[in-house]
Amino acid sequence: MNNFDKDGKLLVPDKELLKHGIIKRENKIHINHAFCPKGHELIVANNEIIDEFPSIKLWLKGDAGNEIIFISPVLNNLRRTGGDIFGKGDKLQICCPECGIQMPVLGPCECQWNGEYVMLSLDKDPENQNAVCFCDVWGCPKGDVRLADEVISEYMRGYQM
Repeated sequence: MNNFDKDGKLLVPDKELLKHGIIKRENKIHINHAFCPKGHELIVANNEIIDEFPSIKLWLKGDAGNEIIFISPVLNNLRRTGGDIFGKGDKLQICCPECGIQMPVLGPCECQWNGEYVMLSLDKDPENQNAVCFCDVWGCPKGDVRLADEVISEYMRGYQM
């Protein structure tokens, strides 16, 4: 990853975003750390590279079987590798590939399959509310990594209407 923009200027990360584990570079916002509830790191240097960054490694369990997949750490991006055994609409258990613990649920997704948003902590402390989330249904348009507080805000706006 280049630390300079096209004009040769040094790219300096936004300090406020960086303290939450979020980096903005070249108009892409991505996370550089994600943890399971037991504190295992899900983004490591030897994970597959997606969108120029090490991806998020997850273990998915479904009726079709179990598989390790890699998803883009770039927010609002659906790119991923693996998961060919799953079909659109399959409800999955999203687990840590290290210890097998299932990721916690933030709340319901409004998709047609009644999915739920699962959370990945951006801190080793799982009690911290600093998290990202995505729908646990394969093929859901809301299966991209999103900031948890954005999902909560969307839910609250819909609930108030």
